[in-house]
Amino acid sequence: MSAATINPNTSVLGFTTGQYVAYQCATTDGQTGTWSCANLPAGLSINATTGLITGMPTTPGVYNTTIKFTNSNGTATLPVTFGIDDAGYVTDVGIEVNIDLISGAVTFPTAADGKLHGKSGDYLPLLIGLQKSGELLDLPVTGIAFGIKEFESDARLILSNGSFTKLGSYERTRWRTLVYLDPTKLQGALADYEASAAVGDAASTTTTDDSQLITLLSAPCEIQIELQQTDTNLTPATIHRSSQIFTMLLERAINT
Repeated sequence: MSAATINPNTSVLGFTTGQYVAYQCATTDGQTGTWSCANLPAGLSINATTGLITGMPTTPGVYNTTIKFTNSNGTATLPVTFGIDDAGYVTDVGIEVNIDLISGAVTFPTAADGKLHGKSGDYLPLLIGLQKSGELLDLPVTGIAFGIKEFESDARLILSNGSFTKLGSYERTRWRTLVYLDPTKLQGALADYEASAAVGDAASTTTTDDSQLITLLSAPCEIQIELQQTDTNLTPATIHRSSQIFTMLLERAINT
């Protein structure tokens, strides 16, 4: 029998870091032998018997590999290029928010004063990360809600519409959601806190800028995450995890 020929693949194989890869090498005539591959992306390996390349690539880049098949009839080689894209998010399209799953503490790593800032009428794109021991986790998130704690006990004014998008994977996972500081919704809630400032329930100051008289509120906020249970023996199927209350410095025109 003549030496084997490996089925060709001349295209660049595009994958993403953290994405499971399964690429089957095969000969054109089904010969059996031993497979190997030089310069595979980190995280991938080849089964020497079956020729199946599997794993999860960890490092972005373009990898020019050489697949090799050897048996008693000789050796065949085939160059194959793997392209590994970065699964990370673009940090300048939103505000990074970290929630510690043990304490519920909320931090803003890219905010100089560690607080969220907004103005009535703004849209705030948040990039929410869930942390344990300082590491971001990739969890089965099924819901995200952002709200301001209202003056009444345990009441919340929800300012997000429930939609979110997962960005990245594994230790780079974040969820992007959009918060709208709707002036109509905020009017009543902020008026309560402005009135309570006299007794110290919320910090409120009024300042005059070049265009309008404004009030600056330290609005107490909370984020709630809904997670899918991975253990099907436990009920309910989804669980909720609330963050600690954190501060958003919120500006509002007094005449609105």
